Amino acid sequence: MESDDDTSSSETYSPGENTPLFSGQGDSTDSDDSDDSHPVKRRLKGQSKLSLRLELGILSRYSAPLIATYLLQYTYSVTTTFVAGHLSADDLAAASIGLTTMDIIGLDIFEGMATALDTLCAQAYGSGHLTQVGLHVQCMLALMALALVPVGAIWGCSPWMLGFLVKQPELALKAGSFLQVSLIGMPGYAAFEALKRFLQAQGDFTPGLVVLVICTPVNAFLSWWFAIKLGLGLNGAALGAAVTNDLRPILLLVYIVFRKSSHVCWGGFSSQAFRHWGPTFKLSLAGTAVNLAEWSAFEIATFSTSYISTDHLAAQTVLTTVSDVMWHIPFSVSVAISTRIGHFIGAGLVDAARRVAKLYAVVFVAIGVFDGVFLLCLRYQLPALFTNDLVVRRIAAGSMLAVAVTQIVDAIICGCNGTLRGLGRQDIAGWTVFGVNYLAAVPLALWLELGSPHWGLDGVWIGLAIGMAVVGIIECGFMKRMDWATCAGAVRSRAYEWRSSRRSSTVTVRPPVESLGGLRRSSSHRV
Repeated sequence: MESDDDTSSSETYSPGENTPLFSGQGDSTDSDDSDDSHPVKRRLKGQSKLSLRLELGILSRYSAPLIATYLLQYTYSVTTTFVAGHLSADDLAAASIGLTTMDIIGLDIFEGMATALDTLCAQAYGSGHLTQVGLHVQCMLALMALALVPVGAIWGCSPWMLGFLVKQPELALKAGSFLQVSLIGMPGYAAFEALKRFLQAQGDFTPGLVVLVICTPVNAFLSWWFAIKLGLGLNGAALGAAVTNDLRPILLLVYIVFRKSSHVCWGGFSSQAFRHWGPTFKLSLAGTAVNLAEWSAFEIATFSTSYISTDHLAAQTVLTTVSDVMWHIPFSVSVAISTRIGHFIGAGLVDAARRVAKLYAVVFVAIGVFDGVFLLCLRYQLPALFTNDLVVRRIAAGSMLAVAVTQIVDAIICGCNGTLRGLGRQDIAGWTVFGVNYLAAVPLALWLELGSPHWGLDGVWIGLAIGMAVVGIIECGFMKRMDWATCAGAVRSRAYEWRSSRRSSTVTVRPPVESLGGLRRSSSHRV
C-alpha cells in the first residue's frame, strides 16, 4: 500500500530504523519554510508540472479507496436497520429515530471536526513540517474528547428528551436506550476519523479501507449475534456496531506502528499540541456547521413530506437513501482534493493549486452528470429494491428526475467545499451553506412542496437544488476573487507559531543574586 507517486519515488523521504518516534529524539523533519530542499517539497514542486492525465491518475489513486471506505462506513446504519427490521415494527421505527438523532447530534459533529485535519495535516505535510501532522492529530483527539462530554450527556438523557419529541413513549424509550448503548462506540468512531487523516495527509488512503473491509463483516455478525441470537434486541444491534467502532482505531494504530514510513510525521506526545487550539477549533466549528446545515436541511425536508401522505414520506425516504449513497462518490473525491490542494498550498505552490483546482472543477461536473444519468436510467428499478408498494415506487420514480438534477449541483458543492478545505477557508463554506439553506433553500423547498405550487416531492428537491446552486455560485465567486497566496502565508505563520512555542519551552530560571554572590548568568532548563 505504498502511497508515494511513481513520478517521485527517487525523491521520497525514507526513514530508517532510527527515525525519531518520541519527543526529544530530534525534529529534523520540521525544516524552515524557506528550505525548498526538503524531500516532500521537492516532490510536490516536481508534481506541480505534471500533465493533466497524470494528475487525474493521482486523483484516482487517492479517491478510489476513499469512495469504498465511506460506502462501507455507510453500511453500518444499513446493517442496524436491517437487523431492526427483522425484530419488530417498533424496533425498526425506534432504530430510525435513534439513527437520525445519532447522525445529527454525534456522527455529523465528529465528521465535521475531522475535516479540519484535511486542512491542517495536509498543509503541514506539504510545507515540510512533518511532525506538526502528529501534533495536529493530538490536538484534534483532545478536542473530540471534550466534544464527547456534551454529546454523551445528550445521548445519556435521550430516553427522557426524546419523550418530548416522539408521541409514542415506548418508541422514545427504545430509541433512547439504543443511543445509550451506541455511546460505547463513539470514542472509537471519533478516533478513527482523526487517525485516518494522519495517514491521508501522507498520501496513504488505503489503510482505512482495509480496516473497514475487516470490520464491516464483523459488525454484521456481532449485530446479528447480540440482537437475535442472544436476544438483546435493538440494543444488541447497537452494541455490535459500538464494539466494531472501537475496534477500528485499534486496527489502524496497529497499521501505523508497523508502517514505519509513517513515523516521520510523529514527533511523540507533546504538550505543544495543546497550545494552539485556535485554528483547530475554528476549522472544526466550520466543518461541523457545513455538515449539520446540509444534513439537517434534508431531514427537515423529509419530515415535511409526512404532511402530504404516508406514501410520500416512504417515497422520500427511498429517494433520500439513494441520494445519500450517490453523494458519497463526490464527497470522497472532495476529501482527496482537500489533501492534494492542501499539499500544494503548504508547499507555497499557489499556481499549481489553482491549476489543479480548475481540473477538479471539470471532474466534479462529470461526477455529477454521471450520478444524475445513473439515477435517471434506473428510476424504476431502484425504488423496487426498497419497497414492494407500487404506489410508493410510482411516486419515487416520478421524482427521480428532480433528484438526478440535484446530484449535479451537489457534486459541484462537494468540489467547492473540498477546495475550500484545502485552502483552509471552511469558514466561507460554513457561513454560506448555513445561511443559504435556512434563509432560502429550506423555506423555498417547503413552499414549492406544500404551498400554492403543490409540486410535492419535486418541490422539495427543486427547492434544495436551487439553494445549492446559490451556494455554489457564492463559493466559486469567492474562490475566484480571493488571494490564494494569503492561504499559503497562513501556513507559514502557523508553522512559525509552532516553532516559537517549541523554543519558548526553554525556560530561563534566574536565581536570587544574593545566593550566587552577584552571578548574573542564567541557567536554562528544558521543560
